[in-house]
Amino acid sequence: MKRSPAAVEVRKDETMRLYEALIDGQVVGSLAYETTGGRISLTHSYVDPDQRHRGVASALARYALEDLSQSHTQKAGVYCGFVADYVEDHPEWKDAVDVNRSAFIATRTARDTNRER
Repeated sequence: MKRSPAAVEVRKDETMRLYEALIDGQVVGSLAYETTGGRISLTHSYVDPDQRHRGVASALARYALEDLSQSHTQKAGVYCGFVADYVEDHPEWKDAVDVNRSAFIATRTARDTNRER
């Protein structure tokens, strides 16, 4: 039986430099960012294993991209593989970011997992 998707709330924690995804008030995922020379870069995302494939990472990516496009004039750097894939699948964000795939660490992504099915 499939679980119905829970509502994902996303917030920004500037002290920790994280976008956090919450379900029922519990943090279930995060997207880290760094600021260097006034430029913000999205560096790494994580979603709890039991919450994966429920739209949590997509909610984080969408929220972060919307936040950055409204609050910064510079393009954001993307070093997170999931966010890079999200931008590839949502071309409306391509002009707002610089994706640097050469800096990625090879990991097994949801996209890879879905291809094996």
